[in-house]
Amino acid sequence: MKILLLTGSYGNGHLKVSNTLKKTFSKMGKNDVIESDLYHVSHPLLTRASKYLYIKSFNYGKKLYGLIYYGGSRNKRFFDIKFLNYYGMRKLKGMVEDVQPDVIINTFPMPVVPELKRRTGIQIPIVHVITDFRAHKNWVHDSVDRYYVATEELKENLVSVGIHVNKIKVSGIPIDPRFEQPVDRKRLLASYGLEAEKPVILIATGAYGVLKDMEGVMKKILDHGEYQILVICGKNEVLKKQLLDEFSRSPNVRIFGFTNHMDEMMKMATVMISKPGGITLSEALAVQVPMLLYRPVPGQELENANYFQSKGAAIVANDPDELVEHAVRLATDEERRNRIMKNMKKIHFPNAAEVIYEDVMALIESKHQIIS
Repeated sequence: MKILLLTGSYGNGHLKVSNTLKKTFSKMGKNDVIESDLYHVSHPLLTRASKYLYIKSFNYGKKLYGLIYYGGSRNKRFFDIKFLNYYGMRKLKGMVEDVQPDVIINTFPMPVVPELKRRTGIQIPIVHVITDFRAHKNWVHDSVDRYYVATEELKENLVSVGIHVNKIKVSGIPIDPRFEQPVDRKRLLASYGLEAEKPVILIATGAYGVLKDMEGVMKKILDHGEYQILVICGKNEVLKKQLLDEFSRSPNVRIFGFTNHMDEMMKMATVMISKPGGITLSEALAVQVPMLLYRPVPGQELENANYFQSKGAAIVANDPDELVEHAVRLATDEERRNRIMKNMKKIHFPNAAEVIYEDVMALIESKHQIIS
């Protein structure tokens, strides 16, 4: 059995999902998984440039990014980016001919994948693993055989735009299984030199360290009392150096760059401040760490944030003072944290990768029976 697993490197979330799925399939004995960042291998220079603009949009082009996102949505159609139906088509077609996969799993919203099936009539099942809590139009296509979604509400949303209910399975979003494993929090805190008696506020600035205003926010939080602050700067070395210089004498502050131990950071946290990326939110659901979502960018971030806030599973803050107020209050209000954690538990679907694996295997088997 051969599995073609397609992803995208805009941000870090899609890569994490595809990596988790690949490890899960391998654990189940399916080792012939070909993973590919389709846009990058098809048009490396153009993709590199668009990724640069994507990262910059979080600071300088939020309105434009929002216009592009909603302009191509089903609800607010100002314009449609039709060239994405062809972007990477030649490379994908060659890849399919070479690999001859039994299934194509897509973890990035690339309409070219089901479009290839529509144009060529290939009998390969195509599944979309939607990595946010609301689906952009680029995920939706008549030639997709299965959609794996995060929530019942997203399932209903897809049905409302014409997708047959039998094509949709509520699986949750695949995350590293370490986030689902219990831990001795006191022992973990001690291993990092942290005190169990003091609240821990985790600030995750994103894979590229794009969360703004953090230096001022940290100073104001520390002014309010004895709080321990952990900051993940991602790949932003400038931000990391700046914060290390500023807080070098503060015993209650720990600054980290890119880390592969985000599960431990979340499990130590009393409260987490973050961007509302779909994967980060899914990881937080598994850990059940109360979240403050700061200045969501119009588009998938804002849609994610609105969903979590509507469910009482997170708090959204849009300016530094509001963020500090919520962080301090939440860190000291156990009853409020428990309410949020209870609401998070209601929308968490555990073991998503395993659920997807089992369903994909059944889908492949059913397709083989039809063909034979």
